[in-house]
Amino acid sequence: MLQIDKNTVEFLVTENMVHEVETILRRDFPRIGEMAGEMADRGVDRVYFVACGSPLCAAQTAARLMERFSSVPATAYSGWDFCDNPPHRLDRKCALIAISHYGKTEEVCLALEKAKAAGAYTVAVTGREENPIAALGDRVVAYGAECIWEAHLLVAYAFVLEFLRRVAPHPELERIAADLTKLPGVLARLVAGWEEKGRALGERASRWPFLYTVAAGPLKPLAYKEGIVTLLEFTWTHGSCLDAAEFRHGPLEVAEPGVPFLFLLGTDESRHTAQRALDFVRRHTDDVIVFDHREIGEGLHPWLAPMTLFVPLEWFCYYLSLHKDHNPDHRRYYGGLAEY
Repeated sequence: MLQIDKNTVEFLVTENMVHEVETILRRDFPRIGEMAGEMADRGVDRVYFVACGSPLCAAQTAARLMERFSSVPATAYSGWDFCDNPPHRLDRKCALIAISHYGKTEEVCLALEKAKAAGAYTVAVTGREENPIAALGDRVVAYGAECIWEAHLLVAYAFVLEFLRRVAPHPELERIAADLTKLPGVLARLVAGWEEKGRALGERASRWPFLYTVAAGPLKPLAYKEGIVTLLEFTWTHGSCLDAAEFRHGPLEVAEPGVPFLFLLGTDESRHTAQRALDFVRRHTDDVIVFDHREIGEGLHPWLAPMTLFVPLEWFCYYLSLHKDHNPDHRRYYGGLAEY
């Protein structure tokens, strides 16, 4: 196994996570509430999120949350998808929330400019006030955190919760907001308690040449983040993300001894869909790892599962990479995007 000082690895951000989450909840949620008030006052009735990679997965989760508990249309676009094929409806009663950690993603900046030119209410979500994207939106949220999954998900959730609180209140959303106050404590316990489990699971998975990641419902965007963005980019592990709701319609044919799977189980209404796929897979292979919100979420609302499951997955992917003798901060091509 590769031996490195984990405190020097940018990929692994669990040490700072709890403080960053506490800060966003305390400092940024009230500010986002003010922006949500501005959106409501101007009659916004449609919300678009634009991002790429991991931020896009966070945006997709928030868009699903809005559509699950309200009639306000919400869509999450990858940057070029929005720029190349923008929605027909784009006007002053639309809001566009663009997310980019470093604020330099070309297509996200361009999408923000297009939306602002069309009269939409625009928000730039980024790590620092001085990032290029910050000057492009009507408003900016500079969260100042390195744990971008939790930061992006929290900020995107804040827009959904605060906006719907003003235009379409729902008791379930209030339960989610209440449970967010408990999130830092749960994350702290997961950071402290899951490292050795992650090490063991990472060692086990390091023997597998690839890995299929499966989830349903609100965990599908996280499954894509882990099964595609994290496993491919950071651990150099071949794999794919499979939708549990579609598992019967094609993917089940590849279940056989020696084919490994990673399942994410939530506690929302879609749990039975993922469980059904898991039960089938277990009849055909022993190479299965399961991360279950029921076991680690301490009773937090089902829609907070993408935030809690991230910590065990972070430890798992970190040690998977090390057991493959790969530093997760090392990329072949990402630093040389000019050739792409």
